[in-house]
Amino acid sequence: MKTILVFLAVLAAPAVGLAALAAGLLTGPLQLGLVLLFAWPASAVLLWMLLSALTGVRMAGRAGAVGWSGLSKAFHWTLAFAVLGTAALMYYMVNMGDLEADPVLRAEYGRLLKLHKSIGLVVLFAVAFRFAWNRWRPRPPLPDGTTGAQRRAAGATHAFLYLAMLAVPLLGWMASMTYGGRTWFFGLFELPVWLPKNIDWAYILQPAHIWAAWAMLAVVGVHAAAAAWHHFVRRDATLVQMMPGEPRRQPGAR
Repeated sequence: MKTILVFLAVLAAPAVGLAALAAGLLTGPLQLGLVLLFAWPASAVLLWMLLSALTGVRMAGRAGAVGWSGLSKAFHWTLAFAVLGTAALMYYMVNMGDLEADPVLRAEYGRLLKLHKSIGLVVLFAVAFRFAWNRWRPRPPLPDGTTGAQRRAAGATHAFLYLAMLAVPLLGWMASMTYGGRTWFFGLFELPVWLPKNIDWAYILQPAHIWAAWAMLAVVGVHAAAAAWHHFVRRDATLVQMMPGEPRRQPGAR
């Protein structure tokens, strides 16, 4: 029943977005796309959290029902929403219009760029802490029946995502420095500048940042599709054990 409600919440996201567009709360299809890209995963997770708080989530009937600790889940969903959020924000920014001809748009772009950088730093800092946490606490076992090829694919996917979540924000930070820009973390503090301004480097680092981000998003899509396959086809606990509110069933599982 809970899975059905979450699925309905995901289906409702376009209707909510279109209603906001009709009401004038959104100014156009690009903002609608931005909202939906973030609303789909957010609506599912928030509804699951609410249902968990009200009724308690149970993993009965799920093979390999071993949960993760609250800290691991916090890392996972913080990274998920930060990656999707900053990507959606940049997609909106690059489609804002003619920045050269409109100073108002140019000023808005500058403000949003600062936010994009700050969220990217959330990814960089959080994945560093997550990596350290993973080395300290053991990973819950994969469900019974997982083949060797599936284990290798899962390992390769996770390794790529960790590498990408380090490389993409680092490349963006480096590109900003070589363009002569500054990087602040939500206006709280400025990151050090350790590369000189060099436009030739910037023309290499900026495309590298963009293409690495697209590759990361593609693998995120594969990761999400695999989680859905485990949940709806194999009907094991791969997805369920990472959802908020799940009790941990095995000592030592993170």
